[in-house]
Amino acid sequence: MFLSASSSDEREVEASVWETDIVEDGVSFTPNMMKHVFKCSERRTSFDLYPENLYLDTDTKRAALCTSASVVSIISYLGESELYQTSGTIIASYDNCGIILTSANLVKCPTNQSSQEDIVKVIVYLSESESFEGKIMACDFHFNLVALKIQSDSPLRAACLANLGDSFITGGAVIALGRFFTRGFPLMAAPGIFRHGGCEYDCKELFSATCKITRCGIGGPLINQYGEVIGICFHDHSYTPFLPINIASMWWDHYKKFGESRRPSLGMKVANLHTADLGILEYFSRKFPNIVGGIIVEKAQPGSSAHSAGIQSEDVIVQFDGTNVQSFFELFKKMWSKVGDIVEVVVIRANTDDPLHLMMRVDEATEEYNWPLFEFDQ
Repeated sequence: MFLSASSSDEREVEASVWETDIVEDGVSFTPNMMKHVFKCSERRTSFDLYPENLYLDTDTKRAALCTSASVVSIISYLGESELYQTSGTIIASYDNCGIILTSANLVKCPTNQSSQEDIVKVIVYLSESESFEGKIMACDFHFNLVALKIQSDSPLRAACLANLGDSFITGGAVIALGRFFTRGFPLMAAPGIFRHGGCEYDCKELFSATCKITRCGIGGPLINQYGEVIGICFHDHSYTPFLPINIASMWWDHYKKFGESRRPSLGMKVANLHTADLGILEYFSRKFPNIVGGIIVEKAQPGSSAHSAGIQSEDVIVQFDGTNVQSFFELFKKMWSKVGDIVEVVVIRANTDDPLHLMMRVDEATEEYNWPLFEFDQ
């Protein structure tokens, strides 16, 4: 057993003095070499890497099988060299064509994560005997999404999508699915529970689950106990961040209609009011007994339109553009249709007795979020 190497070169050199090289068949492996091997191994390993995914209960298997015909493995190539591998979900099917959503990592330039490779060949696998060439229809590095189109000789099965809403509470059972890209392209499943928030990535629209997946599951579906797709999975070593299917579907529907992406800028980190600490909820319920829902602002980003409008941390948004809003998804959907407009936002604030009426411009986000690419040598 050896010490974990630090992320800095200096710490790695210092630590290696105390680490013992591993010798196998006369070949010496330094700690840094082993670290590289482990990282490559994780990328090339199925979800069975984690013990909690080895013995699935009947309900998990049943839910996974409801969606399995729509889960694909995808590999992109630059010439003869593999560029990236993801999982994906067939979200629509018509005239033997299928539309697949997956991660934009599939087409990112390895040396410049803000640009797309120009000439990429994409192969989509449903099984060892079913493969298709994928056509890139849309790409968005902001939400880390790519839409692919495949053509089949027979009908393809689209997954059943279910918008994530307030009825889905923290602790609800979820399952991350993926399809491994070798040895028959088997289905993979990782059970877990849903969590509100908890993500540390730039994208504030992400939620999270306790599912433990490997990198080959990036872009695959997150499903509920009924086999309905509620999100698109990404990867972190300790949990699974996911983009709710509500947002991914809005993004694709807008692209189909207008041929371009839309990205409303929240300008703030928010959460549904009922997810706030009990003390905050008690305070607001005493002061504003008629308020039963809303969106609590955790932080208004300096320089954003929300910040300029006067929105502050711990404000509770209860109305947007003249209508009540009870949840983050209601707010986001209304903001989606009001990009570029100035709208009234009604908030309640702890140190005021009456609701505040603020005017805010709904900006369109222009930045591209920073998402891990997970190269072999990172």
